[in-house]
Amino acid sequence: MKPDWDKLGGQFKGSRKVLIADVDCTVHQGLCGEHGVQGYPTIKYYLKDGSKKGEAYNGARDFNGLKKFVDTTLDVGPACALDSLEDCTPREKEVLEAAAAMSKGDRSKKVMEIKDEIAAKKKQAKDLEKEWKKMEEELELYQAADNKPEVVEQLLSDEDFRAHCGHRTCVLGFLPHILDDGASGRNSNLKILNDVLKGNKQDGGAEVGFMWLQGGDAFEIEEKLSLQFGFPALVAVNLKKDRYGVHRGIFDKDGVAQFLRSLQIGKVPLSPLPNFGKFPKSEPWDGKDGKPIEEEDL
Repeated sequence: MKPDWDKLGGQFKGSRKVLIADVDCTVHQGLCGEHGVQGYPTIKYYLKDGSKKGEAYNGARDFNGLKKFVDTTLDVGPACALDSLEDCTPREKEVLEAAAAMSKGDRSKKVMEIKDEIAAKKKQAKDLEKEWKKMEEELELYQAADNKPEVVEQLLSDEDFRAHCGHRTCVLGFLPHILDDGASGRNSNLKILNDVLKGNKQDGGAEVGFMWLQGGDAFEIEEKLSLQFGFPALVAVNLKKDRYGVHRGIFDKDGVAQFLRSLQIGKVPLSPLPNFGKFPKSEPWDGKDGKPIEEEDL
């Protein structure tokens, strides 16, 4: 019976004159007792001027039988009509009375205009549905891109930094200027950071983000983080806890890995994070040696 009852409810969904509902008597025992329910399933119907406890329904319990009973016994007509304006909302009453005041020809013309407009709106809705479904597919692809194997990323903007490090501890590697270290030196330093990142994941360590930037490109931030001792330099930053710690040891795989382990067990001295503003925008490194700046002739 339940499928037929649910189907009946769907037929009158949104009706302001007929309500099809069910009650779980194992939960609402008091309500069922008040309405004289003694066995299950019990069907009762309520007329506008009838008994508050309802009338027992003893007819057919398939969909067709239930639907026929509702159609012939209950008032299923429009909730708003010229002969029942008291059931209309103010807007419905306004439209109905305006329509009634029209000539039959004008009213027929207006009906066709509304039908055409509805059809146009439905077409717009379908077109919009195609658009948002396409956007959902693109959204999934953008989100899937976050699932790629994590590597040490270059910090190119403050937005990059906040997105990468706003929810976790981040280790920032300030690497020597490309003119001082060349591509081979930079790649060696990046390999150290990537190896430590990979090792931390394999060891099941706490999630830590790694980013790098060229030393000297964020001079004011470097000063506030006390990195005046030169590059490469390493600093751990936690924006949520408002703390940071500086690596004071050797910049090699073992030294950086030890710094990360010490950080995770609370052995790295931490300081309140200064308000260092925003990281400046940087150009992505092309993987090549830098070109010396040509001095102008005096």
